[in-house]
Amino acid sequence: MLEDKNFWKIHLKWGVIVGAMLIAIEVLKMYARKVDYSAGQLLDLAMILGFVLALYHGVKEFKEYYPERLSFAKAFISCIVMSLTGAVLLFGYDLLHYSALEKDGLQQKYVSALGKYKQNLAKDTLTAQELTSFTDAATALLQEQKESVLGATSFAGFAGMPPNQDTDTLQQMRNEINSGLLIFQKFYTEKILSKPTSDSEEYQLGKFTPYAKKVLMETLVSYIEQNKEKPSTPYVQEIVLQTNERLAELDPLETRFEETKSRVPRYDRNGQYAAISAVIYLLYGMFFGLFIAMFHYTSKKPAEEFVPSENEETE
Repeated sequence: MLEDKNFWKIHLKWGVIVGAMLIAIEVLKMYARKVDYSAGQLLDLAMILGFVLALYHGVKEFKEYYPERLSFAKAFISCIVMSLTGAVLLFGYDLLHYSALEKDGLQQKYVSALGKYKQNLAKDTLTAQELTSFTDAATALLQEQKESVLGATSFAGFAGMPPNQDTDTLQQMRNEINSGLLIFQKFYTEKILSKPTSDSEEYQLGKFTPYAKKVLMETLVSYIEQNKEKPSTPYVQEIVLQTNERLAELDPLETRFEETKSRVPRYDRNGQYAAISAVIYLLYGMFFGLFIAMFHYTSKKPAEEFVPSENEETE
């Protein structure tokens, strides 16, 4: 079969068609990146449809030419040859494309892949460890902001406190602020860790930081209402407000993204990308070829063997 010139004529023709289709998809993806148009799913669907149609018609033409009944193995080999031809053409085009036509194309692909990866990551839910890490970091941030606000040795200028307070009064105030912050931290941490059923969607990575800031402010409002008369309340309020401004620094989405973004493949050499891309499309062709070969194999019943009757005379 492989020595037959017509075999190669048929399969190279359809292999070139497969390669042209794959190259056209690559060109369309390039223009989609340039205009920032998210057409990835449509182009992938077009690739699958084009691949299946080309392989189907290629095997069909070979089946009509082949004098015997086409076996599953021969039909599958037919799909492999066409897919391999298309993959080789795509390999050559990718080398040319990212060397001359779109020199920064691989970097653009990497940035786009990172963006898609982060979008998918945003739909994941925080793990228990991530939630605990966030509350611990928020507590540390509150303490850091407390030292920033209360770093001076005097409370003069804050909340109307008169200057030149004695040491015992200053220490008493600091103790009261520390106590207030501990109460605030306790209620805030408990609310975050409780994961209310009504707020379950807010614990997705992409939604959690705005939710955590909202809970922080709600806890502050509740604290102020219950401690209006205390002179330490304005200091606690100032510390929490400054913490709220920096809470985005603790974003669990950014943390997990930085820890796992190495999973997104990055290609620095044109040949490396072209080879991997060609192999992937070859595997696609082999996968589709399994079903196409089975379809063509089962679509025509084998000819029934003629068995002469006992009364029939034979020479």
